[in-house]
Amino acid sequence: MTTDHLPPVSRNAQKLLTRQKLLEATIDIIANEGFAGVTMAKVAQRTGLSRGIGNFHFQTKEQLMLEAFQMLYSEHEQTWRAIVDDDSLSPVHRLTLLVRTLLSPPLADHKKIAVWLAFWGVAPHRRTYITICTEGDCLYEEAITSLLRQLAEKEQTKINGMGMHAIAVALTAMIDGTHLQYLIAPDRLSPDEAIRACLSFLSSFFPQFTAELSDM
Repeated sequence: MTTDHLPPVSRNAQKLLTRQKLLEATIDIIANEGFAGVTMAKVAQRTGLSRGIGNFHFQTKEQLMLEAFQMLYSEHEQTWRAIVDDDSLSPVHRLTLLVRTLLSPPLADHKKIAVWLAFWGVAPHRRTYITICTEGDCLYEEAITSLLRQLAEKEQTKINGMGMHAIAVALTAMIDGTHLQYLIAPDRLSPDEAIRACLSFLSSFFPQFTAELSDM
């Protein structure tokens, strides 16, 4: 296939592509070497770009690492919002799709999880994580809570002694814990097994999820 007639890439589009390359290289380095492994020179080398181009887009490696994490968080946020806001699906199907998506590639990617946990696990960077994520995480939990309330019987506020918000937080904790398991022991739990575990948890409160388990 010839590229002679393809339209030229605009300057703004080229800048975005360059930034994307730099951010993806940073994610690779953090995942494999930790924060200490990140240098502007190494990121530039990974991308085949000059260090000057790297410095043009990101003045410091701290800015580069921060934006790499923000990119991953935005991907997560856009994904869950698109699913929970899809009114064409029932609450059961939305929650099932949410669990499947968050526990499967490309979102549950080894490198992406490593970066998430790096920011959470190192004290100075944990403050950054909390600053960026706290509000979004609360909205994420509330969105799940809202779907659970739609599944509960009228005026039912607790099931098995747990309120809807507590069930939502427990579910997100299972998903986060599974991501950790993927990273430290990648062969111990498959995505299908992790998805089944989360749906089994939900089915203990809402029988509607039994059919979703049967379809696996």
